[in-house]
Amino acid sequence: MKVKHNNIVQVLGYCYEIEPIHTEYHGRIVFAEKIHKALCFEYLHNGNLGNHLSDESCGLDWHTRYKIIKGTCEGLRYIHEGLEESLLHLDIKPENILLDKNMVPKIADFGLSRIFGDKLTRTTQSPLGSLGYQPPEYIERGEVSKKFDIYSLGVVIIRIVAGQKGYFKYQDMTSDEFIDHVQRNWRKRWQSTFKSGFLLEACRQVQICTKIALNCLENDSEKRPDIVKIIHKLNKTETDNNQPPHEGCKTVCARTMHNAMKAKEHKVIADQHQHSNFMTGSRSYEIESGKSEDTSLDAGNELIFGRDKEKKIIMASLFESMSEKMVILPIYGIGGIGKTTFAKLIYNDSNFKYYTHIWVYVSPRFDLDKIGKSIVSQLSGTENQANELQLISKKILIVLDDLWEDNTFQLEDLKKKLNLGDRMAKTIVLVTTRSEQIARKICSNIGPYNIESLADETCWDIIKQKSGFEARHDKERFVGVGKEIARKCGGVALAAQTLGSMLQPFKYDQWIIVKDSDIWNETISKDECLPNHVLASLKLSYVSMDDRLKSCFTYCAFFPKGHKIVKYDLIHQWISLGFIKPTKLFSTLQLCEKYIVQLLGLAFLQHSMSPKTYGTCGEYGTVFTMHDLVHDLAISVLGDKILDQSKQGNTGGSTCCYGLLIDCSKPLDSCTASPARLSALRFLVCPVINKLHGAAFELAESLKILDLSGCSIHKLPDSIGGLKQLRYLNAPRIQDRMVPECIAKLSNLRYLSLHGSWAILTLPESIGEMEGLVHLDLSGCVGIEKLPGSFGNLKSLEHVDFTNCGKISGISQCLATLTKLQYLNLSNCKNIGYLPKALSRLRELHYLNLSNSSYISGNKYLNQSSSGQLRIIRLPEALGSLTELKYLNLSHQFTEGKLPASFSNNLCNLVHLDLSGCSFLQDVAAALNGLTKLQYLDLYKCSSLNAMDGLHEAFGNLSELRHLNLGSCIINIACSHRAQINGLLEQICTLTKLEYLNLCRNDNIYSIPETLANLRMLHTLDVSWCGSLQRLPASIFEIERLKLLHTTGCWKLDRSTLPRCVSSSKNSPYFVVHTDDGESSSNSFQFKYEIHNRLKISRLENVKSEKEAQTIKLVEKTDITGLALEWTRDAKRFVDDAEVLRELEPPYNISKFRLQGYNSFSFPSWMMHLGACLPGLTRIEMSDLPSCKRLPPLGQLPNLELLDIRQMDNIKKIDTDLYGGTRAFPRLKHFRIDVMKCLEEWNTAYSSDEDGLYEPVFPFLTYVSIRDCPRLRFEPRPPRSIHELRVESSDEVMLSSGGDRGHLECGVIPLHRWSDLTSLRTLTVRGCHNIVSLPERLGDPTSLSELEIADCKRIKTLPDSIGELIHLRRLKIDNCRGIKTLPDTIQKLIHLKVLEIFGCPGLVQWCESWKNTAKLAHIAYINYDRY
Repeated sequence: MKVKHNNIVQVLGYCYEIEPIHTEYHGRIVFAEKIHKALCFEYLHNGNLGNHLSDESCGLDWHTRYKIIKGTCEGLRYIHEGLEESLLHLDIKPENILLDKNMVPKIADFGLSRIFGDKLTRTTQSPLGSLGYQPPEYIERGEVSKKFDIYSLGVVIIRIVAGQKGYFKYQDMTSDEFIDHVQRNWRKRWQSTFKSGFLLEACRQVQICTKIALNCLENDSEKRPDIVKIIHKLNKTETDNNQPPHEGCKTVCARTMHNAMKAKEHKVIADQHQHSNFMTGSRSYEIESGKSEDTSLDAGNELIFGRDKEKKIIMASLFESMSEKMVILPIYGIGGIGKTTFAKLIYNDSNFKYYTHIWVYVSPRFDLDKIGKSIVSQLSGTENQANELQLISKKILIVLDDLWEDNTFQLEDLKKKLNLGDRMAKTIVLVTTRSEQIARKICSNIGPYNIESLADETCWDIIKQKSGFEARHDKERFVGVGKEIARKCGGVALAAQTLGSMLQPFKYDQWIIVKDSDIWNETISKDECLPNHVLASLKLSYVSMDDRLKSCFTYCAFFPKGHKIVKYDLIHQWISLGFIKPTKLFSTLQLCEKYIVQLLGLAFLQHSMSPKTYGTCGEYGTVFTMHDLVHDLAISVLGDKILDQSKQGNTGGSTCCYGLLIDCSKPLDSCTASPARLSALRFLVCPVINKLHGAAFELAESLKILDLSGCSIHKLPDSIGGLKQLRYLNAPRIQDRMVPECIAKLSNLRYLSLHGSWAILTLPESIGEMEGLVHLDLSGCVGIEKLPGSFGNLKSLEHVDFTNCGKISGISQCLATLTKLQYLNLSNCKNIGYLPKALSRLRELHYLNLSNSSYISGNKYLNQSSSGQLRIIRLPEALGSLTELKYLNLSHQFTEGKLPASFSNNLCNLVHLDLSGCSFLQDVAAALNGLTKLQYLDLYKCSSLNAMDGLHEAFGNLSELRHLNLGSCIINIACSHRAQINGLLEQICTLTKLEYLNLCRNDNIYSIPETLANLRMLHTLDVSWCGSLQRLPASIFEIERLKLLHTTGCWKLDRSTLPRCVSSSKNSPYFVVHTDDGESSSNSFQFKYEIHNRLKISRLENVKSEKEAQTIKLVEKTDITGLALEWTRDAKRFVDDAEVLRELEPPYNISKFRLQGYNSFSFPSWMMHLGACLPGLTRIEMSDLPSCKRLPPLGQLPNLELLDIRQMDNIKKIDTDLYGGTRAFPRLKHFRIDVMKCLEEWNTAYSSDEDGLYEPVFPFLTYVSIRDCPRLRFEPRPPRSIHELRVESSDEVMLSSGGDRGHLECGVIPLHRWSDLTSLRTLTVRGCHNIVSLPERLGDPTSLSELEIADCKRIKTLPDSIGELIHLRRLKIDNCRGIKTLPDTIQKLIHLKVLEIFGCPGLVQWCESWKNTAKLAHIAYINYDRY
């Protein structure tokens, strides 16, 4: 039986050895076998609980005791309720509860344990348990049940709360007397430490824990609570009390309690213009706590030592500068002193709560454009919706971390970019740098601040905290040597942190060795600017590593400074280089995880500064960075072993084994004299784009790692097959149709990424020969249609990503053999067939994404009614077999049905569950009941009424939730059941760990309960489009972490209930150019910015001169991301439109652009080079351009996703002018063409190279709308990638066949032009009066799900082949009076749910005939008029 839980001691392995020996047997010496057996468990640093028990007056604080109680209960719940068969421990006592280094309890010693099936109680004569922990029914009758363990638990809890003698005290008192006695003792201990308000809530928690213990000791076993109820009561105390008291940070707790009480008393947040409380008196610390998995920027979760005084100085300086519109405050000091951590402390100060926060890592490679883009992207944010309300004001706080650039002109340009214009009432910029000179150049309206070294005593505090000093039984012995080591840190936090982590496992004599090491006196680096004592402390930590960890660490220098290192990519590279070798106890992956934990503990790796999110990747998205000084140490250790072409003078030596190159077109031997020695090669992104040549790597015969992500790969060279030792290959965005067959010769390859290679059509047939392949990424390879037959031979695969491979098939046939898979992503794979039962064999799967895949939408596991109608889709029980699953995404397409019955019981390890868009999913609550570890839950549009039943109770078990989306989910609860809605919202407000809550588009929510204040961690609340919402709770003021509040579409909301600092934006910024008669200037260029980044300038015909247009300086206004430029058609002009437009070049960062009413024949230079000038454009609308004959080359915009062109009377072709070159429109998804009367041809094939080979443009185009384009035709055919096509009043689009107009005259749609549309899902044909009949075959019969025909008066009938559209769900026929019957094949459309008929009286009469009603009996919804 597998028993794996955080609160159960983990078995790591076992030893079984047979030793041959000589022994005496009946007076003779014989050979015998002696068997040695041993179990290996994880090491628990703090021994058993019995060694730590004491009464209330001393010993462990309440926070720790409560954590032990809760953890023990969680472990007991797991063995009682979380396994297929219940496991009884039968010897719960303090000696069998072990404690790790963080005092987390782990239940141990299962020697007396028994497995129970369905039988609740048994009797036994066997001796079980320990004296004093056995329940009465066992002592008297030998009865054994789960209540045996509950009784023992009660004794343990009493001894935790009141000490070893507590149980005997209880026997001499009544229950009430004992509870009062315990509370009185704890109150005495806390009296001098905590304030009265905090005491009240803390004592209540002690009271509840004691009551739980006493209930567990009931003589009648039936009266004892089960473990689920116990945990529910404990969770309730946490909800009421927010968190258990922790004496280790009493000042922080007192401050938290004070803030909470203050918020309750006043229920208002002072306006941010009031600065009376700007100064903070709270104690602060410097150095991160040991919780390394927290990647957020929240300094509230850190322990930061010794910066309280300096923070006061900084805050006072900023307060004095409040009158200035922009302040730039540099913080400078030596490397490792703690500048970044100090900046974080200020960044997260509550006085800046209502500022927009932006964090930019600058790095030694100064890139002004990159800095600007980062600021703009964070300023606009991912939640950039029109009319939203946010807890972000017109004030902004920016941190520029690690600035190295000292060029005065560059720094002046940076200052200009930081000046975000009139839209910002206040901009505060914090800059961290090592250089005083840079600090003095960059500062503005305030002097730079030199951060001081920490006191030796503070460094000693850090070392104590990181080394687990307080847990040492002989800690007094270490004080002297510890303080000596702290003094050598030179007041640098990084040095103290690294040394503290290193010293944790060391004994006293090893501490002495560290203190006296000669390394303190060595010159570590030739760079005099680097602090030697810091590098010495880092090197000491490095020297203490084992050899394999040293290799893993130094390899990290292979990543440039500031690089985001993806965790699992790093692991694969370590393994590829042979750094990690499995042992009998640890697998390769376990060792890698162990090494990463060690490097994090030493601060040699750090979690990325990116804000914490619960996104789509789960743990697979973990990202690290390296501190610059740590990177310097790794570089110094490697010496000549690394070649970095980006650094002048670095050519590598004869021992060079790692290469960082910048030009993939040059021969490798031109860069290094010893290419054969290279084991890892990475090409950095270079401003000059060069094609990859095989000579750039083919001489590296020993190469194990090849990263081509910085290259432009037109074709993967055949010479790749010669790299026989290659194990890791990252070759994204290949632009060729084929992967060379020789890649299969790389038999040692374990990691292969071809992501984004949209042009690839097939994989090598011999790919199955790569039997060692572990990781395969084919995401975005949209051209691949079928997997090779040998794919199933890749039995070592653990990670497979097919995201967006919409055409691919053959996956299901391979799954049965890929039993080692841990990660499988099939999102947007629409052609992979039904979900196979073989999925149940993937028992090691941790990550499964089936979003929008045919495994869901094409499910064949159906329950049918007696009439043959399809009722409920149920995913097979195979899904419930994936017991190790942590991430599951079933979003979209799974529109009706049930989850497997085994879902909640078996998938108890789920952390992330996405069911969004599963609109009629049933029994959701039942599926959630056992998912107690869930942190991310998305139920957006799970709007089935049945789905809501029991949700209130289910949320009671989801205490770990951080992200909850109930958008458009509660809407189907009747408004009359307001009590049910309010009860559900009250239950949600008990989920105290929630950080994100989405309740949008629920019109039946009238108010939010006051208990919302329980959600102290909440940073985002979305109630947009809750049209009935009338008020927000007054307690919303108490949620200090709340940053974003979305209230768009809340028409009835009382705005007085919003926090006063909320900024409202009801419209995008808008600017009209007026003119005054008789004046030479329109005198009206005045920009008024709101919170959103959009600008509209209309009536540009009133501009009177080029100079006037120049005064706008639009290109400098980098704060806008959306721009609309409008002229009034036929209005009088003072200046030619082209001259005005030339001066209105937008800033490079805009993502949306609209041009309307432009009346010039040509465009200015910047419009003809949009790909270079505006690379970030994702949306363009161009309308009413009457004189335009030639469109700009929009096809070269790399990120364009939506294009809308309309009313251009002189445009005749869509071809080379619009495409602008090869591989046009690489990301375009939506294309709308309206009212183009003269447009005749859309050329969908484009010559891509000198050989004249044709390559389709628009590789990702999914939506096309064509309206009022009567002459337009496709040449040679419509784009194959289209999912949705809408054609209105554009007959020739449907009828044309190359140059042949015969089809147009006869009205018959040519079959061959439409049969290739294998991805077509929705087709709408409206107002095409010349069409007589539809083609016999419309694309792929299995793909079309919606068909609408309207105002096509000449169509007489639908073809019989309509019966082949087996997945058609909706058919609409509108005002087609010629259609009077439906073909008999309509009966084959078993998935047809909706039939709508309007304006077709003959057809309606046919449908109502008793002969035909049976043909339509399978259709759930039929709607028609009888006119």
